[in-house]
Amino acid sequence: MESYLSGKWKIKNSDSKTVYHYWFEKGKGNLEDFEPAENGEEIIVEDNHSFVEIIKYENGFKLKHTYLYGNWISELKYLNSKKLILITDGKETEYYKIEE
Repeated sequence: MESYLSGKWKIKNSDSKTVYHYWFEKGKGNLEDFEPAENGEEIIVEDNHSFVEIIKYENGFKLKHTYLYGNWISELKYLNSKKLILITDGKETEYYKIEE
C-alpha cells in the first residue's frame, strides 16, 4: 500500500494547482502539499507537513494525518497506481497520480 500511495497526487476535475506529495521513510508516512511555480520549482506551503499513519480496520483502511494544529482521518475508498479516492468528513475526493 505504501508503494501505491507514495508519489504526487492532484485532485481530479479541480482548478486547484495544489499537489499532494506522499512518501514513506522507515515505515513512517509523510504528506506535504505544494503548488508548482511557472519555472517548475515547488513552492511549499508553510506548516503543511503532516505525518500519515495507515490504519487497518474491519472494512478496509484509513489514513490518519497528524500535523502541527491537529489531526484528521480519511477512509481509503480506492487506491491503485494511478487513482486514489478518500472520504473525509463524509465528502469523497478523487485524486490522480502525476508522473514524475
